[in-house]
Amino acid sequence: MVNTIKVPPDGGYAWVIVLANAISNLIIVPLIQTFGLIFKDTFAAMGLSATQGSLIINLNAAFGMIMGLFNGLLLKVFGYRKIAMTASLLTTLGIIMTAYSSTFTHFMISYGLITSLGMGMNMSAYSLALNSYFRKNRGKAVGYAMTITGLGPILMPQLINVLMKMHAVQGVTLILAGIAAHSFVAASLLQPVKWHLKTEIVEETKEEKKTEETKIQLYRSVSQIEKKSLDNSNESLDGLENGPIYGLDSALAGSVMSLHSVKRRASVVSQNWKKASIRSLNAREIVYNPEMTKPIKKKTSWERVSNFFDLDLFKDPIYVNIMIGLSLAVFAEINFSLLTAFILNEFGLTTDQIATFMSILGIADIIFRFLAPYIGQFLNLTPRPMYVFTLFMLMVTRFSLLISNNYFILLGVALGLGIAKGIRTVYMSLVIPTYVPIEKLASAGGLQMMVNGFCILIGGPIIGKIRDITGSYTLCIVTLNCITFSTIVIWTMEAVIRKINAKKSLKTEPLEQSDTLL
Repeated sequence: MVNTIKVPPDGGYAWVIVLANAISNLIIVPLIQTFGLIFKDTFAAMGLSATQGSLIINLNAAFGMIMGLFNGLLLKVFGYRKIAMTASLLTTLGIIMTAYSSTFTHFMISYGLITSLGMGMNMSAYSLALNSYFRKNRGKAVGYAMTITGLGPILMPQLINVLMKMHAVQGVTLILAGIAAHSFVAASLLQPVKWHLKTEIVEETKEEKKTEETKIQLYRSVSQIEKKSLDNSNESLDGLENGPIYGLDSALAGSVMSLHSVKRRASVVSQNWKKASIRSLNAREIVYNPEMTKPIKKKTSWERVSNFFDLDLFKDPIYVNIMIGLSLAVFAEINFSLLTAFILNEFGLTTDQIATFMSILGIADIIFRFLAPYIGQFLNLTPRPMYVFTLFMLMVTRFSLLISNNYFILLGVALGLGIAKGIRTVYMSLVIPTYVPIEKLASAGGLQMMVNGFCILIGGPIIGKIRDITGSYTLCIVTLNCITFSTIVIWTMEAVIRKINAKKSLKTEPLEQSDTLL
């Protein structure tokens, strides 16, 4: 038997989506990483403490993510194209307002809230678009998009370094707002995937056909049990004799049950008919079956909200573990990235040297974003193990930053950070899509971003407070490494538990199989 299904294009216009994703991230992502480079002197002149500066930066990273749950809802209602357009508008407007900010409160509103909301919506929209267009080539698509995106961290620090020598902070920020406005072009390229779906022919194998025929025979056997029980009853059933009242025919049309569940169903039907009683009501006689006549409960408000936002994902312990692990790792990585300029400034590096450090990091980053899919294929590892591998690399390179303040050694650290970040960026984007089905991906991504946001918002000021108390960023880096290591620990524990459960199921499987044959 031959069937046809609609599948993502995995090519053609899908590569335009990759380009749109890359252009948008090329413009937006460096704005977060270079904020400290632009405003480090401004914050000092304003007399802001490390805690206040950290709060502004972390609020920007967190608020858009906290709204991730609602981003998932908006994506379901309006689609990724309209949300991407709105994100471009908010980001551009937020940066313009940041240029004119002069107080802690102004920065909190303009950069911490408005710009952040635009960035968060932007990330959600392009992530869903990319994953909707690809199935088989998803890893390569993300790798290519992230490779082009990697040009931003290379070019932007040098551009800002040049602009800072020509303009005041306000002028530089307004130029960045003009650059951010180009994200409207990328958003206009996000066409709905339904316009480009392709038809794929699926041929049913002999084994699948044989299994389906066996199931149909079992369903017919169940129907015969019902009919025989009905004929042996002492009363006739007016109006019900021409069809099985258990809805097995409709079940056959709508879904296919497993062989084991069908056999169990036949047994249950037989027992129910033995227990069934016939009652007369208004001269009509019906079969009374307690299981089938339970009143249908109306969904509560909470149940409707839960279904709408796919909150049932929280019932999946594997998804919850993935989400917690990602949130902790993302918190550590974002805080380290945002504080890099401040850390290097504390080491006594000039703006030119900091820009060079970040550019080397960006060059290594972009090269290994391109190589990441091929490294994964060579090592034959799925996204999560590859992501864990990069977390180890990040921990080592961050710790190396504490060993020496020598400029050339720091450039070597920048190279190591870039390699780890390049591979991490690609596989971080694939961890959830690899596990969650596409129909729940928008909600899963939104929930993930929301938890990320809360982690960053709560933990960010703590990192700033550690800096204020100790007077240096050394303990901050150690703390961030410990948080990263916690992700490795909880994911390793999950892998061990799943392996133990798999061994147990293998031992009990022969018993279950013999039971089903009785």
